[in-house]
Amino acid sequence: MIGRKAVLFYVCLMLVLPAALFAEKMTANWHLTGYTRYRDAVFADRARRQSPAPEIQTLWIKIAPSQKSKYRQMIRQYLEAVRRPDARFNSIEILCEIHCTQHLIRFTRFVYLDDARNKIHEADDRKAPWFRINRGSLWYPVSREACPSEEIK
Repeated sequence: MIGRKAVLFYVCLMLVLPAALFAEKMTANWHLTGYTRYRDAVFADRARRQSPAPEIQTLWIKIAPSQKSKYRQMIRQYLEAVRRPDARFNSIEILCEIHCTQHLIRFTRFVYLDDARNKIHEADDRKAPWFRINRGSLWYPVSREACPSEEIK
């Protein structure tokens, strides 16, 4: 019985460990909030949280996709399309606006970084649409970082 538990523990550890090993080392300001559908870690920067309007918070998130991630492939295709192909792409930082009381999120700025944290490309979307934040979604823990006192019912 103990052997089965040990094997199960190691199997679970091997499933979780790659994300922790391949995620970029973060400073104390970055907090792990979850994983994308492609199993890439999502971090929120607590130090850069701001409130540009009542009930609205902004928060930077960071995704550092693994080398085999489909998300990384989509980003590389996008960078090629905007004539910024760069094999050194390492991570993307996204500025999120979160409406705390209405439980909405939108993504207004995208900064693509290389291994040395140099900017490869930057894009703004000031007219980005709002998306509903549902409990259990990837964006729910992000919204909790921005609006800790608001609870989605």
